[in-house]
Amino acid sequence: MTWFALQRVDARLQDLHRETLSQVAQALDLSKRSADLATSAPYLLNQRSNFLIGQEGAKLLTVLDRVRTDWPEIPFSDAPGEQPPVSDILDSMNAGVTDLVAASRSLDALQAQLRLQTAVLGVLRNTATTSIASPNENDATRLIWWSLQSMNADALNAAYAGNLIGVGEEQRHYLRQREAVNTTQLTQEQESFLGRVEAAVWGSTGVFELRRQELSRNLAAQNALFRIRHDANRINDLAGEYADQAEAFLARERTASSRTIRVTRISVLAISALSLVLAVTAALYVSRYVTFNITRVSAAMVRLANGDRASALPRRLGGKDEIGDLFRSFRSFRANALRLDRSNRQLDQRNALFEKVFTNISDGIAIADPTGRVSARNPAFAKILHLPDSSQEVISFVDWLHQGRFAKAAQRIDLMQDHRGFCELVSSDGQVLELRSSKLPDDGRVWLLADVTERRKMSDRLQQIDRIETLGKVAGDTAHDFANILSTIRTHAHLIETRGHSDAKDSLDSIGNAVDFGASLTDRLLAFARKQSLAPELVNLNVLIEGMADLVEIGLKPNAELDISLPLKPLHVRVDPGQLESALLNLILNANNAIADEGHIKVTLDQHSTSQACILIEDDGHGMPLDILDHAIEPFFTTREAEGGTGLGLSIVYGFIRQTGGHLNIESKVARGTQIEVLLPLATVDNEKPKIAIAKTSLLVEDDPKTRKVVRKLLEDLGYDVTSSGSGQNALTLLQQNRFDLLLSDFDLGGTIDGLDLIEMAARTKAATKTIIMSGKSSAKKTVPDYTVFIDKPVTYEKLADALEVEEHS
Repeated sequence: MTWFALQRVDARLQDLHRETLSQVAQALDLSKRSADLATSAPYLLNQRSNFLIGQEGAKLLTVLDRVRTDWPEIPFSDAPGEQPPVSDILDSMNAGVTDLVAASRSLDALQAQLRLQTAVLGVLRNTATTSIASPNENDATRLIWWSLQSMNADALNAAYAGNLIGVGEEQRHYLRQREAVNTTQLTQEQESFLGRVEAAVWGSTGVFELRRQELSRNLAAQNALFRIRHDANRINDLAGEYADQAEAFLARERTASSRTIRVTRISVLAISALSLVLAVTAALYVSRYVTFNITRVSAAMVRLANGDRASALPRRLGGKDEIGDLFRSFRSFRANALRLDRSNRQLDQRNALFEKVFTNISDGIAIADPTGRVSARNPAFAKILHLPDSSQEVISFVDWLHQGRFAKAAQRIDLMQDHRGFCELVSSDGQVLELRSSKLPDDGRVWLLADVTERRKMSDRLQQIDRIETLGKVAGDTAHDFANILSTIRTHAHLIETRGHSDAKDSLDSIGNAVDFGASLTDRLLAFARKQSLAPELVNLNVLIEGMADLVEIGLKPNAELDISLPLKPLHVRVDPGQLESALLNLILNANNAIADEGHIKVTLDQHSTSQACILIEDDGHGMPLDILDHAIEPFFTTREAEGGTGLGLSIVYGFIRQTGGHLNIESKVARGTQIEVLLPLATVDNEKPKIAIAKTSLLVEDDPKTRKVVRKLLEDLGYDVTSSGSGQNALTLLQQNRFDLLLSDFDLGGTIDGLDLIEMAARTKAATKTIIMSGKSSAKKTVPDYTVFIDKPVTYEKLADALEVEEHS
């Protein structure tokens, strides 16, 4: 009977709880939906298409319909008329959402039009800025451009004004600027600019009107949002009233139920006492079984935790109850402990191997935390930096570098900002440090330092070998042409000797042409063989490429034809002519090597763009497959290892072109040939040559009598009064006693005083206004001071005249 009474009371309370809580939960859920609707409504203003605005608005209206349908109709109070009707609130929210959707659609259209006009004004702003900065504009025109740019800026400011007052203020500024512009002084381009600005700011689609409408629609949208939030708060209040009524109803029902519970309490106490007796009896019986087995499991777990992996429990013990679960859990723990021991042993072995590698590797390794501090390093790290291993710990990686032998080089760069995984540092004594880094997951870094000095020396040596290899091939082929030159000279000299003076002029012309050709070959071979980079100078590509034809044809195969195409307009670049000739010769010889039987090599010079010249070298050889083309410019990569190729030629050419500010593009197809495009920046040329100011007196110093006689005659032809000297000592005496307008000296005078000594003495004492030095050794040029002009032997009238012109210009 007690159980029945309690069951009745419990069932009654459960029904009440279920009924009331269900309706309260329903009311709160609908209240939450309305609150979510008020929260999500502002996002309508962020949509950028009418479709999305309509879609989101339909979702909000669907939520309102759901709230209207599911709102509970059964109140908990005795006076249902006291509660506010929810339908009126929902109607108000529905109207607010409809107004918000309409405002959002209008805002989207207005903002789209405003963005278009703003983009137009942005383009006009860039146009005005470019015109203001143009050097071709005078001050008056530039001032008008400033006014037009200011008008454009006022229009742009209006497009971003935060309120209607700001729009009106910017419009007044614009009108004042417009009235100040004198349209009669505008250029055609400025009138076009002003017309486009006016079209963008006035009318129904102008910036001022569009921004006003946008701000007005935005105020309407904010008003709709306020109404939606207000109605959502009213629904929340209504849901709160439902909850309060439910609480009061449950309190009344609990009071009624407590009376029933008091009646049954005595019965429950009696039954509880009887149950306690039964429970104690059962506990005494079960405790013996449970306690004994738990003690065994606990002892085994303690032994296992202390490292006794041999500790075990019998498998036959433990049934399907909780004690059995404990036995099985112990066995699982023991198996996991054994696996963990094996993993730890393997990890120790790996750590030992890593420690051995970390300690004994010849490269320096440092591990830095996210702040840049070195948390670990190997012995080679300090050794490579030439620092004692006991140096201060816990300092940053940058501090380590700044204390070592590469401190000066490291201070030139910001390793933590500029470093991208690889760089090289060079110490004052020429040591090269290769620095690499990899990022760690915690934003730290692993730094790898390697001393690559010997490797770099080997690379430089291989580059020199490759250059000597190419030079040797060209020089060997040139020997045949020199034999022809000498044969020509010998033949015509014999004709002069045997026939007398009748045909002497033609023979002398032929001898002169042969000598010029030999000198040209010699100059180009010397330029190609130079080890040091020369200072860039203004080079006429048409002349340089045309002049290379003789030298290139010597190195070509007999069955290879060379075709050179040059434009009518001369193209000038600022490069080292010797290195450019070397690079082009290397590329043409590579094309020559790609031709097996018969083939053609075409060299085309053209203007690629307004700022670049293009040298295109094409051949119809065997071409390169893609895997070789991808590595063609890598150092040491070669397909001619059997022929002794080093793989440095193309990489050196690529490096030179890049240093010059140009680009190198390679295209190749197997069995069809290769195209190499060399792009170089064009240089401006001053067409007006300075006039030669002829000096009155000159001192010529040359130890060779024949050369002295020839050069003296050239100076006299140029209008100089020449004083000659055959030794450095005699020339020094003349410079101490006299003042000359020009000093022209040989580099090597065969005594203790050379040409450089005379040049320096003349510059120090102002004994000569102009100084020129000549030599047959091109390598001597690098030792000549900047204030002295250098000319190659043999000296010709043209060379001497050009040198005097350069000296006068400088």
